[in-house]
Amino acid sequence: MNDKAESFVFFGCKHCGKSTQGKAVAGHLNVPFFDTDDLIEREFHRSPREIYRTDGKASLLKAEEQVCQKLADGYRGKKTVISTGGGICDNPAAIQALRCFDKFVFLRLDIDFSTDRVLKKIKMLEDGSFQNAPAYVLEQKPHSIEEIKDILVEKYKSRFIQYESIADITIDLKNAPKDENLQLILRAISV
Repeated sequence: MNDKAESFVFFGCKHCGKSTQGKAVAGHLNVPFFDTDDLIEREFHRSPREIYRTDGKASLLKAEEQVCQKLADGYRGKKTVISTGGGICDNPAAIQALRCFDKFVFLRLDIDFSTDRVLKKIKMLEDGSFQNAPAYVLEQKPHSIEEIKDILVEKYKSRFIQYESIADITIDLKNAPKDENLQLILRAISV
């Protein structure tokens, strides 16, 4: 293990590899790994998507803030790797709670690759509704997969700007095997 290892907070768009790479980096460093979406589900017994859909965005932001504050309270000053939900850039309180960790790392995957990964999970049902689409997409009442892609592209363009503004390190991931991206990340964070 690298004795000079720092703590890292990974963020980026949905399905860019935050959790997969976060676990791999934590394993490489032999430090604890946390996924804020998993912590929300454990704490509130519902997924972030369910909280957003049933109780609204404000409730999800509050839940995210609470788990981020618990992480800060429990792991401030300790070596750890944390992966966040894709929408954390819209949650200043949660970001502030995580600022006690050393480095914010934006895992940037090309917008087309990012949207394609999300679209592969979405299905249009016979009644015209969509399964597995992000709640913020469904709020805009899309009528086709193409409309969903357009919504995602616009959202990701906006989020990329937000992520870049809070990142200490930006890493351009490739649409490549996980191990190749892991090596990119390890070089970029100098471990």
